[in-house]
Amino acid sequence: MPEATVVLRSEPGIKRDGTKFEGNNYTDGQWVRFQRGLPRKIGGYKSTQKYLTEQSSGFSTFTQQRCVYCHSGSANTLERFTIDNTGNSSIISDRTPLAIAATGTVTLASGASGSVDSITVDGVEIMSGAEAFDTDLPTTATNVADNITAAALGYSATAVGAVITIEADTAGMTQNGLVVVSTATTITTSDTDMAGGSDALIDSDENMWMFDYQYDSSTSQNYMFAHVAPNLSCISNSQNGQIFFGEVLGTDPLTSVQLPPDANATGGVVSLHPYLVYYGTDGIVGWSKAGEPTNLTDLSGGAGLARVWGSKIIKGMSLRAGAGSAPAGIFWAWDAVIRMTFTGGTTVFQFDVIASDTSLISPNAVVDYDGVYFWAGVDRFLMFNGVVREVPNVMNLNWFFDGLNQRQRAKVFAFKNPRYGEIWWCYPRGKAEECTHAVVYNVRENSWYDTELPNGGRASGQFNNSFAAPMLTGTQGTSGDYRVWVHEHGVDEIDGPTINPIRSYFETADLSSLVQGQNAGMRISRIEPDFVQSGPMSVQVAGRANARAQEVYSSNFTFPESASTPAEQIVMMKEQRRELRVRFESNAVNGDYQMGQIIGHVGPADKTVLG
Repeated sequence: MPEATVVLRSEPGIKRDGTKFEGNNYTDGQWVRFQRGLPRKIGGYKSTQKYLTEQSSGFSTFTQQRCVYCHSGSANTLERFTIDNTGNSSIISDRTPLAIAATGTVTLASGASGSVDSITVDGVEIMSGAEAFDTDLPTTATNVADNITAAALGYSATAVGAVITIEADTAGMTQNGLVVVSTATTITTSDTDMAGGSDALIDSDENMWMFDYQYDSSTSQNYMFAHVAPNLSCISNSQNGQIFFGEVLGTDPLTSVQLPPDANATGGVVSLHPYLVYYGTDGIVGWSKAGEPTNLTDLSGGAGLARVWGSKIIKGMSLRAGAGSAPAGIFWAWDAVIRMTFTGGTTVFQFDVIASDTSLISPNAVVDYDGVYFWAGVDRFLMFNGVVREVPNVMNLNWFFDGLNQRQRAKVFAFKNPRYGEIWWCYPRGKAEECTHAVVYNVRENSWYDTELPNGGRASGQFNNSFAAPMLTGTQGTSGDYRVWVHEHGVDEIDGPTINPIRSYFETADLSSLVQGQNAGMRISRIEPDFVQSGPMSVQVAGRANARAQEVYSSNFTFPESASTPAEQIVMMKEQRRELRVRFESNAVNGDYQMGQIIGHVGPADKTVLG
């Protein structure tokens, strides 16, 4: 058979499941995506913040004016910084929630004689005895404050003028709402109840954070809400869910949000304007008073609480709904998908089960892509576009689930990259304890591929509209130098003044005459590269004598970005395999490529069956 020309093109995507010989897709690749059915290098990444104190376990961005306001939560801290439109970062502000004691007041309003007879908090006397009027109201107030402090009944007090401020000895939210009642003879008083107490962050190496944003009509403030719970090693965890809030653009430590009795927020929070919704263990879903997202406790004034399922609610997101049923949300329980829709009236919301016997691998494994929800379950990929159904994956389903470190599966996180039609699931592979690899579903191409993540992996992140790119946090670092990376930036790894090339390659499906019934090897003598290319690239021939023989790779043949001589226009070689594949690679600073229509010159070779 004379030599012929073939197009060196395979079906889009990288097929990992099954054998190499039985598929028509690309068989291997690293840092490569598919567009218009053809391989191209994934973009570069640039470090923008280098000094996170700890590895991030939750990351969120909010854009206003020309700044991106970033928050990163970790085991012991919540940190905030801004990035301008050039990618430069501000210094870090510490917004870690602190313990604050609740305070109340008693104001001596009038009277020039008599006494302050009693002050109780929650019905418990906190003075050791009555204090008689002394000189004037400010002096009397000082004497009362000293009495409270000396009595040591769980409170201390100070006086400024005629105002006595009572502070709980125990910091936290437990004193909030306790009623302050003063009684006096002749002297008139006015009281304010205990308020302003806030809980500190409960430190844990297992802390996982999530964030959302909502306007509070009662304060005219736009707030960021941060949820944290020790869910990193066990998404069914039932301990220590906390909700905090603060001004979106602020730098002060966040303040805790109080839950009603018998409620918990071990799952997370989601903003369904004008309600803040929280969820957690034993199928609990609760919501705030309308327009007041920090008020979860006023159950008679519009806040609410329901038990909608038997197992824990793990994740919640907003859901499109029609007139009269909005706002609405979609929630993933341990084993079900549940819809929440507005009804008004005394019930406020209703709930119905969309699907049961489903699963979710991690709270951060869900992506909203143009109103369709995609997520990774514990054994398959699923989607919701009105009904729940499986996303077919014959390319790397086994590769993902067999390679996943099941002990660390709660760390799986997903993000979208709309420009390229992609959804990424980052996961810990093998024995890795952090996310070292990613599988990618390309919605436009309806195909799957995968890649190893750079710099030892990524810990958290999300797509950001300001940069039209994902922002991801790093896993390599020591205290004070964990990085944040802006991806799809150029074609190299840029870390301050250091620029490194990014290795990217792809390998075609097998070319073989065996499948046409001809027992002969295949010889390739020339390749005509066709790339939109920056920097040099190399090509190798790979293959085997049979499906069980050892792989044999040729030496690298390099071709430049632009051919300056006729000899550089094509790649000359003499290689043969019964099962033959071709690998192209870019690994140079400023290296980039988009594949076109590559021509190979092939002909028959010998019939050697054994390698």
